[in-house]
Amino acid sequence: MACLPRFRFRLGVPDLVFGIVLVTILIRGSQLLNDAGTFWHARLGREIARTGDVPRLDVLTFTRDHAPWIDQSWAFDWGLAAVVDRWGWSAAVALASLGLAALYGIMARGLIRDGTSPLIALGVTIFAAWIGTIHFLLRPHLFTFGFFYWTLRCCQMQHKRGGWAIASLPLVMVLWANVHGGFLAGLVIVGTAAVAHAISGSWDQARRVNLARFAGIFLLCSLAPLINPYGVGLYRHVGQFVSGAASLTLEFQPIQFGQGQTRLVESVLLALIAMPTFSSRRMDRYNLAHALVWLHLALVSVRHAPLFALAVAPGLAQVLDGPTQVGCDGGRDRTGWSIWPAATALVILLGVCLGIRFAGFDPKTWPLQAVPALDCQPLEARLFHELDWGGLIESECRPVRQAFIDDRCELFGKSAIEQYQEALHGGPDWEAIRDRERIELVWVRPQCGLARRLTADPSWQILHRDPVSILFRRRAESETKQASHSMGVSGAIPEEYCELTVRREGGD
Repeated sequence: MACLPRFRFRLGVPDLVFGIVLVTILIRGSQLLNDAGTFWHARLGREIARTGDVPRLDVLTFTRDHAPWIDQSWAFDWGLAAVVDRWGWSAAVALASLGLAALYGIMARGLIRDGTSPLIALGVTIFAAWIGTIHFLLRPHLFTFGFFYWTLRCCQMQHKRGGWAIASLPLVMVLWANVHGGFLAGLVIVGTAAVAHAISGSWDQARRVNLARFAGIFLLCSLAPLINPYGVGLYRHVGQFVSGAASLTLEFQPIQFGQGQTRLVESVLLALIAMPTFSSRRMDRYNLAHALVWLHLALVSVRHAPLFALAVAPGLAQVLDGPTQVGCDGGRDRTGWSIWPAATALVILLGVCLGIRFAGFDPKTWPLQAVPALDCQPLEARLFHELDWGGLIESECRPVRQAFIDDRCELFGKSAIEQYQEALHGGPDWEAIRDRERIELVWVRPQCGLARRLTADPSWQILHRDPVSILFRRRAESETKQASHSMGVSGAIPEEYCELTVRREGGD
């Protein structure tokens, strides 16, 4: 008879990791909302709920209106919109924080169950979480963190014990492919695990059988993502993005060492190089294969650094545990699951239901004060704006307004983005975009080149200005002549034009 899971009240290392990660994220909760794409994910989720179908054409921008486009994270978008529209953005932050804390707590428990000492498990897991903060944003890749670890863990169990520990992975890949394009990482893990298992010992019958199971599951995992609303089109979309548009996105650029959390990646690399000198323990071939593959991918793209941290953790613990495990029984967790993470989650979710606010959008980052002024402008007036604000316009404007551009680089292409950037700096491409797209409104940061150019241009009127953004409206010809006369020969701008702000009574 199978044993029922035992729950304990004594705090352990996994509970400590859960608490540290949870508190750290909640203290800095607004940083989860500091991504340009978070808004448009919610807007698309509302469209999916309204129409009952996934997007196949772009409806968010007027520059790419009805252009073919695939939403590789449609299930996440639908879920995000459901949470935000029912309980608010704070609830989404709370759920994301709990999910991340649970992931790293489970990771610590897994290391301890594998024989790592509690102290080393604590250090390695917190280190991995700190590296992960590079990409702690309210986006669908957070699900990739969880699916990634599940896949990695199943492959590790298959390598050690055989059987059918990886049998669940095709189903995992179906779920993964419908929430994020990062499902390709699952194929990398299974493929790496198969090769690593093949080179990890003698070529006996048990190893051949296990390798055949890896190969079979890899094939099923390759086919499973086809169970999605777009079929094989999803593979084409993700492939085109990785091969092309990813180069336009900052998070896909190589690691810039010496900056921010990337210093932690440097520390891991130094530990992997230096510790074999002081420890009698060595990383086995299986863990080394995963560490090398994901180290390469992390060096190529900073986006993969959190996944590298998850992949290297077992091998790093293996190397570090030698000199510190004196007198330790291996730290195996025999006491069952702790009740405290579940109790903490219940308290936080109860707080969400009671309206407690855990985080919000940073007013120093997002131009929220200007949204009422923008909402008062005619809906047909076309808007040029900062790329990072595209999702905000698409999601939060009332009535719903189309944006000029957002951060879906694969939709716009390299040449269009380069022309946009030139115009944003106030260069000659501005006139071409203004006339081609019939731009009547401009909403940008006060310090950008285009803002300085339009401030000195009498054909543009300032509707709103604050430290974060400045909103311009294009004047009619008669207004322009009057403004030019008022400015005089000196070109100075009258105070009435600089301080005009449109306010809306009883905004949303």
